[in-house]
Amino acid sequence: MDNKSNESVIQNDMIKQLVANGWLLGKPGNYNRKLALYEEDILGFVKETQDSQWQKFCALYPNNPEQKFLERVATQLNKADPNAANKEMRTFGTLGVLRHDLRD
Repeated sequence: MDNKSNESVIQNDMIKQLVANGWLLGKPGNYNRKLALYEEDILGFVKETQDSQWQKFCALYPNNPEQKFLERVATQLNKADPNAANKEMRTFGTLGVLRHDLRD
């Protein structure tokens, strides 16, 4: 068995374990490679958990607020530095960005 076959077996086992424990399996076609995000997951999370903030954002960006928001999240993630001395620069990934202020 070659290395690729071994990796596939391990990968599939990990996926099965995650799904069995409540994780959702994403569809590759829904992944935005350019922004490195699952758009529907991020938008759904923000709209469900922070509706008033989402409404304010939509008022600021009435033309395609979803795309603007996704771009801002991706920009913020690109600036994240988990080793930064400044706490505000340590966003710890996507949830950190979504739970704290989005820099705009």
